[in-house]
Amino acid sequence: MRKKYDFNFKLKLVKEYLDGQSGYKALTLKHDISSSSVIQIWVNQYKEFGEDGLQEKRRNTVYTSEFKLSVIKFRQENMLSYRETANHFKIINPIMVANWQHQFDEKCRLDLANKQKGRSINMDKKYSETDNKNSSLNENEREELERLRNEVETLKAGIAYQKKLQALTDIYGSKNQK
Repeated sequence: MRKKYDFNFKLKLVKEYLDGQSGYKALTLKHDISSSSVIQIWVNQYKEFGEDGLQEKRRNTVYTSEFKLSVIKFRQENMLSYRETANHFKIINPIMVANWQHQFDEKCRLDLANKQKGRSINMDKKYSETDNKNSSLNENEREELERLRNEVETLKAGIAYQKKLQALTDIYGSKNQK
């Protein structure tokens, strides 16, 4: 079960850490906190948002799909970490950004898999024909050929992912302009 910590307790631990009195692990043990990452989050919140970052939220913020998509796109374009992205958008919990990214990645994988189902049989047939023609290849050449095939598939998936991201951005962008 997740413990609730009051503002003064959080502020005390953050100041202890920032003053260099104790590290994350020492504070975790000293105050019987489940994980040092909790204190790391508090320190980040304090550094980015001041004391307001440590205040208890009164209500859950609901983010629109358009906002989530813009956050993911911004993160990818600027090659930022989840924490850096969350800080930029003043989102207290960087795990939310990671969850949005995971959900988006999963949706793109499913869409890509559905699009490629019709082609996968043909691709397998093409590869098996190529393998028959190249049966005279030595083992190293076969491994290299397989590695290159995998790399091509990965690159195709990446391109499809970027196209899907752009298409979704265009769709949500046109809705917001109306």
